[in-house]
Amino acid sequence: MERVNCNVCDDNNAELIFSEKDKFRKSTDKFNIVRCRKCGLVYINPRPALEEIVKFYPDTYSWKETISADSFFTKFIRKLEKLYRFHLLNYEARKVLKNTGLSSGKLLDVGCGTGDRLQVFREKGFDTFGVEFSSSARYAKEQLKLNVFEGDLFAAHFTDDSFDIVTMYNVLEHLHDPAEMLREARRILKKEGFLIIQVPNIDSLQFKLFKNKWIAIDVPRHLYYFNPDMIKSYLTKQGFEMIKIDHFNNWWHPPTIVATLFPGLDPQLSWLEEKEKKGTIVKRLCWIFWTLTLPVFTFFESIIKKGAIITVYTRQQD
Repeated sequence: MERVNCNVCDDNNAELIFSEKDKFRKSTDKFNIVRCRKCGLVYINPRPALEEIVKFYPDTYSWKETISADSFFTKFIRKLEKLYRFHLLNYEARKVLKNTGLSSGKLLDVGCGTGDRLQVFREKGFDTFGVEFSSSARYAKEQLKLNVFEGDLFAAHFTDDSFDIVTMYNVLEHLHDPAEMLREARRILKKEGFLIIQVPNIDSLQFKLFKNKWIAIDVPRHLYYFNPDMIKSYLTKQGFEMIKIDHFNNWWHPPTIVATLFPGLDPQLSWLEEKEKKGTIVKRLCWIFWTLTLPVFTFFESIIKKGAIITVYTRQQD
């Protein structure tokens, strides 16, 4: 474990907000969520060091198709999950095209997982590249034939001005040094290239209602917690011009609230149970039911600009 200063202002004066346990590990250990008294950044302190963080990620954390499905029902549910995911990814991709004005070019997805998002952009005409630290990169390369580097962005050694678009969907909150990653993204983007970031919003209605029980707290994998003002400050400081902060995901995208209200139904936990031959049909059906029932809530929180997940569209400044 390591203690750190604020990643925005480098101050070391932070107040404790609350402590929470890791949902994946059977341990009484808790992680402290603190807020910088100077700039307001919320983060974990102390936290697992870079060399030990990997042990906190279960195999099921990425959307991994490499986990076998034995029963007919499990295979059927996995197929539904894949269709649902590609529906969401297509929706996100259309928003990228709309907010950047691009319909082709070189695109890099940082933290691309098994490459599903890259597959969608490739089908839309982009020359796609990915970076993924976990072994999911091998699935992307071997099964989907995608150009994916296994490792972190710095080890990939992309040249200056390489990409028209760099995306980081649900990545920034996992990084030990988000500011350093943003500087690297700026270096490899073409002049006036686009950086698109998606993060949980700690100023969301869900966080205000559920506090430390909000599923997106996800200690200790989420090291930082952003709100719209903080992410804007981060990006502006690193040389990016704001285009839009979007509180809307998809109408049919309420998993965050479902997993918060019913943590036992979290698909990641279900995948772990299925891996250990403990999965239940009832839990899977309940997940589907609530996913189809709660979009009205997610639509409402987006309308009032308190969405649980925000997508930030930016352009590199000269």
